[in-house]
Amino acid sequence: MEWATVVGTALGALIGMGGTLFAERARWRRNLGEQERGELRTAYARYLDAATLARDAISLASRNVDLEPGERAELARSAIHDNAVYARQYELELVAPAEVVTKAREATKALGVYRDAVMAGATYETAECAGARRAFRGVRQSTMDAMRVTLDRAR
Repeated sequence: MEWATVVGTALGALIGMGGTLFAERARWRRNLGEQERGELRTAYARYLDAATLARDAISLASRNVDLEPGERAELARSAIHDNAVYARQYELELVAPAEVVTKAREATKALGVYRDAVMAGATYETAECAGARRAFRGVRQSTMDAMRVTLDRAR
């Protein structure tokens, strides 16, 4: 009888420790998931902020018709660099899923097309400028949609 009690006690202890370890692992994974989602959310916000600030600078340059074309071009030229759009895109490439990275690259490219149109002399009211601006907005929205999907999936 003594032997059965010792085995039963040991088995109970093993089961208890296993349950505790399983619960701790589940809690660790949940915390890791929340941390990863937080990192994604931060990287997404930083990229979108940089892209929006650059877009605003390009838009401001395109509206400033009192400037000489060369001055307007210079204002637009530095918008992407000055707002660290490429740096934020590279940050995304380290942490984001491939579908978000692809969309962010498309948005950055569309932002460059918008900048280039203004640098070439297009102003806010011209069809070329308006088309480039709309194209960027559409790709940015598509990027944000992909970001939302990945954040929902990470829950």
